[in-house]
Amino acid sequence: MPILSWRKRLEIILGAGEGLAYLHGGMEVQVIYRDFKSSNVLLDKDFKPKLSDFGLAREGPTGDRTHVSTAVVGTYGYAAPEYVETGHLTIHSDVWSFGVVLYEILTGRRTLERNRPVVEQKLLDWVKQFPVDSKRFSMIIDPRLANEYSFKSAKQTAKLADSCLKKNARERPAMTQVVESLKQIIQDLEGGSTSTNMNAESSQSSLFRRKQNKVCPYVLS
Repeated sequence: MPILSWRKRLEIILGAGEGLAYLHGGMEVQVIYRDFKSSNVLLDKDFKPKLSDFGLAREGPTGDRTHVSTAVVGTYGYAAPEYVETGHLTIHSDVWSFGVVLYEILTGRRTLERNRPVVEQKLLDWVKQFPVDSKRFSMIIDPRLANEYSFKSAKQTAKLADSCLKKNARERPAMTQVVESLKQIIQDLEGGSTSTNMNAESSQSSLFRRKQNKVCPYVLS
């Protein structure tokens, strides 16, 4: 089965990031998605991403409140550690989840794969063995890309993911910053040597799901 090219993966995650940024700051009421994961990013017939399944979404804190206190729900492997430990929910929790998905598109793996050796089952634990500035970093890149990607942009994407996965939630970038970083990474590809042997319309990915709907940009109505 054909896979999504590296550029198309970046374009999809950029669109999803724009959706999160809109929820966080583009409406009168701040919305925390709370369950951002690859399977909730649906693709229309033109491979444009839309966020779906808002059943767990919550309004963000108002007034002097810094967080929303709530029961811990969501999907294992995507929830931010401070949310799991305390039930304190903020937009920074969504940023953590976004960082997880960035590593999913980079590696072609899901956050939890129990069919792999124990040391490889948890994605975030596994990628820690291959730091972005180490000589071993290339070992985590999805082998199905067959070297048809920009190594520089792969490193930039990993560094962006690491910033989203900061243990201290306040050290994570805002989604608007993440979006701008992704735009720059994609723009840098224009002058790069990356190539692809497939077009977007014929590509598929197990990380994202197809959904043919006419909807508003970024978010399913």
